[in-house]
Amino acid sequence: MSTQENGNIVNAGLAVKQGDWIYHINHCVGCNIYKVRHDGSKRVKINDDGSGFLNVVGDWIYYNNWDDGYKIYRVRTDGTERVKVNDDGSGFLYVTDDWIYYQNVDDDHKIYRIRHDGSDREKINDDGAGFLNVGGDWIYYRNWDDGYKIYKVRRDGSERTKVNDDSSGFINTAGDWIYYQNKDDGYKIYKIRTDGSGRTKVNDDRSWFLNVVGDWIYYNNKNDGDKIYRIRTDGSEREKINDDSSGCLNLAGDWIYYRKNDTTAKLFKLRNDPSSKIFRVRVDGSEQQRVE
Repeated sequence: MSTQENGNIVNAGLAVKQGDWIYHINHCVGCNIYKVRHDGSKRVKINDDGSGFLNVVGDWIYYNNWDDGYKIYRVRTDGTERVKVNDDGSGFLYVTDDWIYYQNVDDDHKIYRIRHDGSDREKINDDGAGFLNVGGDWIYYRNWDDGYKIYKVRRDGSERTKVNDDSSGFINTAGDWIYYQNKDDGYKIYKIRTDGSGRTKVNDDRSWFLNVVGDWIYYNNKNDGDKIYRIRTDGSEREKINDDSSGCLNLAGDWIYYRKNDTTAKLFKLRNDPSSKIFRVRVDGSEQQRVE
């Protein structure tokens, strides 16, 4: 089974937890993949590729390889058997038990899928798509060809449907709800049911890098120096988590991994950038640590 979450994928897939291990990217030393015990012990380097959009399925890690045109690669969780999966520039990877769904950068950002072994590559639709989410039988995405509105399509490409009329970003599907940043209302967080009903405003902050886990939405608050905040999915219990300028929020276990001093929405960022380092902090705001 995949251990990735939609909220991590839309935030560049920096970290993912499976069992006792957290797999993460070391952003300022080559963007290579490492694994570390949940308690921070036994750090192991997995590969030498610039990597993003991590997914872990069984004994395999899937990622896009920045050093080879953002093509999809996979490697065993012990670092062996590194294999190229496709030849497309690929973003927003989401790996299920059978398929890898991704944004094909080389074909105007349309949605494709391919088998784990690189076979049966096929195009899903003709929309320029971003912030891909996979939930149940559906793929949810921001439609670049229709004002960044949220659309959904069946995994086989059928029943393409518009969900909302807002210019939307950082889409997170969770159960029957889609949470998103509403550019048309000052980048505030909204939610809407997957059938397009129940549209509701959740907060009043300028919010980026949304990541929904359980009953909480974690986000970067641009009204307060890009610090991490969280709020209940019903809009209650808003609280500040840290005091860093933070971007690309990823949840792994009870840790938030984030890029310090990286507060843009650019997910393909240059390697070895000394101004952008990976940190982690507990979801309650305690134990902030630099990720080595």
